[in-house]
Amino acid sequence: MPWYCLGNAFFFLHMKQEMQNLNLAERWLCNTTFDLEAGAFFTSPKLLPIGPLMANEHNILCSLWEEDRTCLEWLDQQPTQSVIYVSFGSMVSLKPNQFNELALGLDLLKRPFLWVVREDNGFGVNNACEFRGSRGKVVSWAPQKKVLSHPAIACFITHCGWNSTIEGVCNGVPFLCWPFCSDQLMNQTYICDVWKVGVGFDRDENGLISKEEIKKKVEQLLVDEEIKRRSSKLMEMVIKNKAQGDQNLNMFINWAKD
Repeated sequence: MPWYCLGNAFFFLHMKQEMQNLNLAERWLCNTTFDLEAGAFFTSPKLLPIGPLMANEHNILCSLWEEDRTCLEWLDQQPTQSVIYVSFGSMVSLKPNQFNELALGLDLLKRPFLWVVREDNGFGVNNACEFRGSRGKVVSWAPQKKVLSHPAIACFITHCGWNSTIEGVCNGVPFLCWPFCSDQLMNQTYICDVWKVGVGFDRDENGLISKEEIKKKVEQLLVDEEIKRRSSKLMEMVIKNKAQGDQNLNMFINWAKD
């Protein structure tokens, strides 16, 4: 992946070694489905789709942070498909000027929003709360699978990490893509250009995603009935074919036991 190693020889050597290691393995297990990435699976018979895999209530590894479940009660009070959900995962942090633009953009929309602002990103919930007004809910971490499956969610502003992408797809939620690095860029390409279940943001001359751009793209997405239709259709397809992923995983487990 070229974007992984731009300006960094270490990543280039790492990816080169990984590709060589591919020849040593009999199988590479992939948290995806054949239907989502058919082109990728045609490149090698060693790739085995076992997805979609998503954390459940009994999985102790499902969260890196303590979840604020009060957001679920708050979602219960919101109209159907009205809430903008914003989360950039467990690693990405916004710079101060971009943080402010996002906050102002959410305020301009005059719609309910649920915004995940981790305490370790340099701002914290208190900073974000200054912008939330009466329409927003800000938490340091959310039970994302339950949030995305909630009927109040209208769309998902995301960094396009693969776990978030899979969870959004499996719940039929349209995406607003805000990738930062590595596979997130390719994931945006799938979301916007292949599956066509989301849109991306454009940066201004200063490299920022402006509050006006945020407002424009969110409003554009929320009235796009074709994207909503494709999101629902993709969700149905992935869920329908999940049995194949389960079968592949069981096949691998039985092979490992032997």
